[in-house]
Amino acid sequence: GPRPPELLVISSASTKPVQERSRRAAQRILGATEKALVLHGYSEFSMASVSAGSGMSIGGLYAHFANKKALLREVKNDVLTRLEAKLEERLHMSTDSVESTISAFVTELSGALTDQRKLFAFIFAQSVNDADMRKRGFLFHQRLKTILRHTLLINQPCGDPDLGRSVDFVYELIVQRLLRRVTTLVNVTAPNPVCAG
Repeated sequence: GPRPPELLVISSASTKPVQERSRRAAQRILGATEKALVLHGYSEFSMASVSAGSGMSIGGLYAHFANKKALLREVKNDVLTRLEAKLEERLHMSTDSVESTISAFVTELSGALTDQRKLFAFIFAQSVNDADMRKRGFLFHQRLKTILRHTLLINQPCGDPDLGRSVDFVYELIVQRLLRRVTTLVNVTAPNPVCAG
């Protein structure tokens, strides 16, 4: 069947590594950044924690990423790309019925969002003030809807003319509920809890 559209990489301020050693270093930096966000959240995030976690100097970090914002954009892109691939793989294994597809979607997405709630809270919160991150977030949602729609079409080969609207409705309902739950969990467990809206 048709594959979902390719994604745009949003981080133009990062240096795309050419050599394998440089690619591995960039991956170490991204991994250390992600780990710091998962463990401490954005409010406690620092380039020093990334330096310590990656085993690279702060100057080495800036050799790969122009600034903190470029690094965080690339982390968002990396995390969302991996989640998209994981959801696509999981949904393609759940094509027995509409129910199994939606159940697999909810289970996989809610598991990822809950397991790494501080990371996803950062991703969603920072997207509000950053047009490039917001654009990547919209592409993420567009791709997930496409994957879900494609998988559901496998279950309904005769084609339902209202499938697109149905997928949009179900997707928005599920995702909005999950996002609210994740941001509430993060805000409630914060040292100074705030009300999630």
